[in-house]
Amino acid sequence: MGRRRPATDPWHFKISLEFSSLLFIDFSYTKSCALEITSQIKYYYVARDSSVTLQCEFVLASDNLAHTEIEWIIVPSDRDKDEDVIIWYTGGIIYDNLYGPLKQRVHFTSPEPQDGIASITVTDLKHTDSGTYQCKVKKLPDIASKNLILSVMERPSKPVCSVEGQAVAGRDLRLRCRSSQGTPPLVSRWAKRNGLPLHAFVDTIMGDLYLKKISERDCGTYLCEVESLVGKEECEVVLSFTSLPTKDYGPDTIAAAVVSVVVVIVIVITTVICYHRRKKTQEEFGNRILEDALPPYPRPSRKRPSSHSQGSVQVRKFAGQRPWLMRIVNAWWHPSPTEKPGCMRATPDNCPSSPPGLDRWPRSST
Repeated sequence: MGRRRPATDPWHFKISLEFSSLLFIDFSYTKSCALEITSQIKYYYVARDSSVTLQCEFVLASDNLAHTEIEWIIVPSDRDKDEDVIIWYTGGIIYDNLYGPLKQRVHFTSPEPQDGIASITVTDLKHTDSGTYQCKVKKLPDIASKNLILSVMERPSKPVCSVEGQAVAGRDLRLRCRSSQGTPPLVSRWAKRNGLPLHAFVDTIMGDLYLKKISERDCGTYLCEVESLVGKEECEVVLSFTSLPTKDYGPDTIAAAVVSVVVVIVIVITTVICYHRRKKTQEEFGNRILEDALPPYPRPSRKRPSSHSQGSVQVRKFAGQRPWLMRIVNAWWHPSPTEKPGCMRATPDNCPSSPPGLDRWPRSST
């Protein structure tokens, strides 16, 4: 009879399977950590004509004694093109003249890159140096690589600050800040020594500062700063009024001014009316002759008055009761120098052109 094959212990099979899984997981973890690039920076923004250090630091497993090889390449945008190796370290020798455009401008930052610092420095940067760079470290059977993106940009030129238009109190105003060169994005910022006005608005893209209803408090020196990812420049502008600014009067002030003007006009009109009335009163009083203040006439002689003198006295008495008639009589009785010569008395003989009603003189009965 043949020997029967012993049955497999199910518990033994289960333990063996779990142990194998643990061994596989531990092996995978150990292999992934055998070579690792620890640098974190991926994007580099650098100004033209400056230098940049592309970081590539790595760690190795202590039990790996294989030969270390490091190379930097430029990844082409077109996958159909070949990669260009710009610098290479192998067998203790550095080859740094492999790529014509970067010849004499690229080198390792450490003289012993195999010790964990494989970073490179590129000098005298040009716009054509922009692109994707790859650091690759080989320590067979382990290989690690990392892509870095380099952007060479133009620094912003010194901006020019200016005031658009004339600064007039109570009106809106715009301050301009322009930089002729610089790789976008360009961000403009405005500042004032004692702080920007509350009503100010800054256009960070165009570089303009808008001021609403400017006043004397807005005068001063304003600073504009234009900044990009690779540098910044600034300029200043002084805001001042060409003439004294007018005050911003409120409704109450305007109403008070209107009332004051009306009062002044009323006072002036009242003064003019009073003056004319007073002048008219003085003229009427000067021309008025009262009955008890008759014009002087020659004293009567002891002789019996003639009919002519009696008539004159009666006319004066009759005219004295009527002021307007008395003025006419006085004008005839006391002629002015411009009257006809010889008209010294208001008689029909020497003044034939006497007014109507006075051509007949009363005669006394003899």
